[in-house]
Amino acid sequence: MRQIFIHVFTFLLFLNSDLFSQVTSEQLHYGATSLSMANSDIALPKTSWSAFVNPAGMVNQKGLTLVASSQSHFSQSFINHSLFGVQINNPKYGSFGISVENSSVNYSGNELVTETAIGLHQGIALRTDGISSFSIGYGIKTYSIEYGNSAGPSGDGSDGISLGALNTIGLDISFLGSLGDRIRAGAKAFNINSPSLGNANNATRLPQRAQIGLAYSPYDLVWTTVALNKSVGHSTNFSSGFSYEIGKRVILRSGMQTSPNRFSSGFEFHFKNVNISYGFITHPVMPSSHQISFELNR
Repeated sequence: MRQIFIHVFTFLLFLNSDLFSQVTSEQLHYGATSLSMANSDIALPKTSWSAFVNPAGMVNQKGLTLVASSQSHFSQSFINHSLFGVQINNPKYGSFGISVENSSVNYSGNELVTETAIGLHQGIALRTDGISSFSIGYGIKTYSIEYGNSAGPSGDGSDGISLGALNTIGLDISFLGSLGDRIRAGAKAFNINSPSLGNANNATRLPQRAQIGLAYSPYDLVWTTVALNKSVGHSTNFSSGFSYEIGKRVILRSGMQTSPNRFSSGFEFHFKNVNISYGFITHPVMPSSHQISFELNR
């Protein structure tokens, strides 16, 4: 199992140094759980959010799960990001998930740009025994970006012309392994097929990013996480997180990251089959970002 971990991390480090291209826009925090742990949960994906965070974690899916989340970046109402996902485990075909992401920027009631990503994800267990497990996952996403109208004579876009839309397809791969239910290792590479929007000199490549991380449970109900993230045009940042389960209904989480230095925190409540999570993350210059998530398990 140790050799598998070494191979996985070597592969992701290779991706980290050689695979990146121009970034258009990029989402780092998928769900309040991930945001409250500063995106350090790649090795500890919440099962219901695995389609977004690490599809390899979907092998632990039981039954049907529905999730939804909404975030205003930096507390700005004109920059919205929303998520919706469905995951199901089929005894014959395994675990599958569908993800829907939508980001938009609006001004004076006019949509300047709208980005949508719809993905199909699967987690596949390669090895499971009494003390260890190893799984892989993948995600195939269709990306579309629709531009609003030009400024027009009025200057506010209300009487401009449509600027059109672009589409492409991206592929993600991920890994997840565990030892003795106390140590976990995870990794993910985003858009490994180097997708781009547009043609020739107008082509813009979508975000490509690599992430690797570890999670450790020193004792029951407590997890600590660390991760390295690399995106083109940005410094490699380090993030860490902490999760503490209080009783059976409340989980507290916190985290931090570097480049830029940010602090995050949040909590989760369980009500029978419904979970509600909240998280926030600070920024050294901009206002804090807040995210609330809902989860229904059947």
